[in-house]
Amino acid sequence: MKCWECEIEGAPLHNHHPVPRSRGGTKTIPLCESCHSKAHHHKKNMNISELTKEGLRKKRATGWKPKDISPEVQKMGHAANKAKADAYMKKVMPSIKKYQAEGIKSLSGIAQRLTHDGVITDRGNTQWYAQTVKRILVRDGCLKKRNPRVINKKT
Repeated sequence: MKCWECEIEGAPLHNHHPVPRSRGGTKTIPLCESCHSKAHHHKKNMNISELTKEGLRKKRATGWKPKDISPEVQKMGHAANKAKADAYMKKVMPSIKKYQAEGIKSLSGIAQRLTHDGVITDRGNTQWYAQTVKRILVRDGCLKKRNPRVINKKT
């Protein structure tokens, strides 16, 4: 599938609502990350924050009220998020270890290499940042939270 706007193929696509859902839109078009970003910043009234607020105002006008989430449901959500993050860490760590074995030791160097090699982040982005690499290494136990320069020799 390709981006509806720039027609690039192979890039991760986002389903964009030309008419926002909060304004009654139901149809979507596929846009790459760059075009999707442009679509939301084209008009001042089209940013995500304003659309969310508008949608919530409309829901509240119908009598809708947000429900409190029970501690049990919160724990289940936390556990699901943790499992997803752990699974992604296990998927990407072999690449990171390979880059380290090749002599790339800095977080930014690893991030640049992941970006260059087209490795997709857990959120579907193609751009990697040192902070993203740091979080994965901390999760794996290879890096201490307080001292990002200390990379343990964990195997």
